[in-house]
Amino acid sequence: MRLLHYLALVLAGAVAALATSDGLTTAVTWDPYSLMVDGERVFIFSGEFHYERLPNSELWRDVLQKCKANGLNAVSIYFFWSFHSPRKGVYDFTTPPRDIQRLFDIAKEVGLYVIARPGPYCNAETNGGGLALWGADGSIGTLRSDDETYHQAWLPWIMEVDAIVARNQISEGGNVIIIQVENELTETRHDPTNYLVIYMEQIENATREAGVIVPTSHNEKGMRGQSWSTDYQNVGGAVNIYGLDSYPGGLSCTNPNSGFRVVRTYWQWFANWSYTQPEYIPEFEAGNFSPWGSNTFYDDCTAEHSPEFADVYYKNNVGQQVTLLNLYMAFGGTNWGNLAAPVVYASYDYSAPLRETREIGLKFKQTKLLGLFTRVSKDLLKTEMESNGTGNAVSTDEVYSWVLRNPDNAAGFYVVQQESTPSRTVVRFSVNLNTSVGSVTVPNVELNGRQSKIITTDYSVGAHSLLYCSADIATFGRFEDETVVVLYLNAGQIGEFAFKQAPKHTTFTTHGSAKVSTSTEQTDDMKNSGYTKYTFTQTSGSTVLRFSNRVVFYLLDQETAWNFWAPPTTSNPDITSHEQVFVLGPYNVRNVSLSGSTVSIVGDNAVTTPVEVYARKQYKSIIWNGKELATDRTAYGSLLATATGAEDRSIDLPQLSWVSADALPEAEPDYDDSSWVLCNKSSSLSPDTPTSLPILFAADYGYYPGPYIYRGYFDGASATSAMATMQGGRAAGFTAWLNGQYVGGNIGDASATFVSAMLDFTHVSKTTTSNVLTIVTDYTGHDETSTGSGVENARGLLGVTLTGNDSALDFTQWRIRGNAGGNANIDPVRGSLNEDGIHGTRLGWHLPGFEPTGPTWSTGSPLEGRNSSGISWYITHFDLAIDSDLDVPLGMEFDAPSGTYASVQLYVNGYQYGKFIPQIGPQTRFPFPPGVINNNGKNTIAVSLWAQTDAGARLSNATLFAYGKYQTGFQFGQDWSELQPGWTSDRLQYM
Repeated sequence: MRLLHYLALVLAGAVAALATSDGLTTAVTWDPYSLMVDGERVFIFSGEFHYERLPNSELWRDVLQKCKANGLNAVSIYFFWSFHSPRKGVYDFTTPPRDIQRLFDIAKEVGLYVIARPGPYCNAETNGGGLALWGADGSIGTLRSDDETYHQAWLPWIMEVDAIVARNQISEGGNVIIIQVENELTETRHDPTNYLVIYMEQIENATREAGVIVPTSHNEKGMRGQSWSTDYQNVGGAVNIYGLDSYPGGLSCTNPNSGFRVVRTYWQWFANWSYTQPEYIPEFEAGNFSPWGSNTFYDDCTAEHSPEFADVYYKNNVGQQVTLLNLYMAFGGTNWGNLAAPVVYASYDYSAPLRETREIGLKFKQTKLLGLFTRVSKDLLKTEMESNGTGNAVSTDEVYSWVLRNPDNAAGFYVVQQESTPSRTVVRFSVNLNTSVGSVTVPNVELNGRQSKIITTDYSVGAHSLLYCSADIATFGRFEDETVVVLYLNAGQIGEFAFKQAPKHTTFTTHGSAKVSTSTEQTDDMKNSGYTKYTFTQTSGSTVLRFSNRVVFYLLDQETAWNFWAPPTTSNPDITSHEQVFVLGPYNVRNVSLSGSTVSIVGDNAVTTPVEVYARKQYKSIIWNGKELATDRTAYGSLLATATGAEDRSIDLPQLSWVSADALPEAEPDYDDSSWVLCNKSSSLSPDTPTSLPILFAADYGYYPGPYIYRGYFDGASATSAMATMQGGRAAGFTAWLNGQYVGGNIGDASATFVSAMLDFTHVSKTTTSNVLTIVTDYTGHDETSTGSGVENARGLLGVTLTGNDSALDFTQWRIRGNAGGNANIDPVRGSLNEDGIHGTRLGWHLPGFEPTGPTWSTGSPLEGRNSSGISWYITHFDLAIDSDLDVPLGMEFDAPSGTYASVQLYVNGYQYGKFIPQIGPQTRFPFPPGVINNNGKNTIAVSLWAQTDAGARLSNATLFAYGKYQTGFQFGQDWSELQPGWTSDRLQYM
């Protein structure tokens, strides 16, 4: 079926040709086709990166270099209010993990535009959705509304962070091109008096008052509303560039055959609601998050990591005229230090194309091929929808196509995919192309299951044009008087192309195994002298065709193309075709520099590989990661050498030796808790209703991250039990001891935010006065606003009620202990979120420099564990000596015997870098980056093992291991001491 979309054409033609601006700057403008930066059309291909989830700011460069290398030209960044503001009126933008000016500087140096997303609400599966945790006591009013209490709470944050954003706008010499206002806020009523409209206008006014003049945007949370577009019922609060989020693939790990159904109505949606603006998807699925209790961990979710995902889904977006695309996430990172909301666990790998370990997945390498194409395909940035549909422009109804046409020069883009995108069948068909010389039918086009192609017509490659090309174009480059075009197909597939205009008797030479046939064709209109088509069957590896008209074609099979790179020679994100060097072979190429006759490449390599470089002819030698390589020149003009890998480099990781101490002295009846905070409040601003008094909500007493420890006192021996209810987030449980003896608890539930238990006192000896009930409550973060009242939902005990023979039974007092210093933020580098109320954390046993000596400590291992309920603390010290030219992602692997009920926390040089709950799962592997770990030097790893039943708990595995090893030009063996402040005796005050 063929469907012509006249409405889209009429709307596009009716829009004035002049670009639209926000009235404040012309550095960034737009029209219905694309964004324009400094007057030039740019395809914005962006990736989401949360610096908060990677606490070493030097590694921000590592991640952003890999994003740039893999075809992205922009980065989208959330700024979490919670991460920068430990208490009201305090904002930290200077400690290394929070120095966002450094982040902006690195993005500019790498050559990436920045899309800034300062909230105040972010969601992002982060603690409290990014809202300040000091508002968890309910003191910041009605969230995400025009409530003046809330307004006065968020206003200082927006003014502080946006002032830094403003200094880094492209109009000020920086790279910020768009700022997002709020996040996923659906406009429920188009009424200027509606509280959401007023709230949006408040944020927009604050944004402009802070000096931000680049265009504003917002993101619609799926096709659930029509919010904040100037093109639809603009009653106030509208942004400059409307955006639509989409996660069409979901998270399908257990069944790789499920999902994989694309959405084909984006272009219609944008035509309806934002027809004067370019199509923008601020969050498009590059993976998905995994919750507590999932059946599969990210490492095993092969469907989400498949390069087919990027090939089909992202090209589907291009076919629908999307020219601003942000992948969520490009790099997920880690929810270290309690950064997670309860919907996720420690890993935020997200099945992102750049893994949590900073390793490049094949999905990213496939993404790169499209990113390089959109980078140089300027004609793609102004197209109209010519046709689309099942069987459209193709010979079979098994194929769906989108046909885009540039109205100025008739360049065509035919995006083809299987009609049923989950299909794994092989479909071979003909495609009917409209070209400048008439109709051309190209046979033998093949889709191998989950595959998509962009077939081009009248496609400019610098000084030359291709009449058509049925193979995917990765990119093209101009090297003096030569043009190099890079094509890719699956091995065994047939490709065909023709020049639009080429001298008669054009000849070529072949270098490689692919066989190329030629034939002269006449178009059906018989009005021209015909054209020569070149047909080839793709073989494994690379074949090079060198034409006498000074055009060179690289014919790459797709797997070879994954290791093709086009590093730019400029830091301008908008790269032209002559500002590139082509490199084929290595695992990764970070950047390139040209000097004299030498091409210097900085990159990464797992194994020794050939490296082929195409640059201008003046360059004769290659330097790889500072080492000059023996270099030859090929018959077709490229340079050829061998880049070393890491396969022969040895890595010595130690067997860990542990010492142990009890970490729950608070369970003993004679423990001195006189310095603890007295729970004496009878009311709370929290939306939650307590089940007993006094109020026991942790935030009401200045404690935000947990776990927390409570001690409640009662008199007499008549109490036989107590009903306790705790709210710590999904998977969070609690354990209780009466007068030092275990009386029960709850091991947590992956689907429950709060849990309860009847605590049994019948086997415990009680005293006349001052029986003490100690309860440790676990914590998996504060809620986002998608759950009730979000960050204001209470954490800790909701209440404890005694039962027994005396109806007047009640507690005489309650005390609470949370993280050391509360909101004083005594460890500003790691931040207050990194801390909790467990004895060992409060006393700084997790910090480097703490020496576990004295009678409290003895030899003991988490593999031995404990044979009763309680908390044990384990510490190991070790040295590493990894060569500075190696990137070796490290991690810990935990496991526990079946039937173990525990909550385990991992600390690496003071950073809480993992939470393992064996009865819930699924995470058992916990990576940590350089800077958190010292690749060269001393290290401290600490483990807290909380046995949640009297059966005790132990680990069956606690091993330090390497995910991989890569020879690299990035210096990972640096002095990271600034990131690792050590233990001081001040910690002793937090007993």
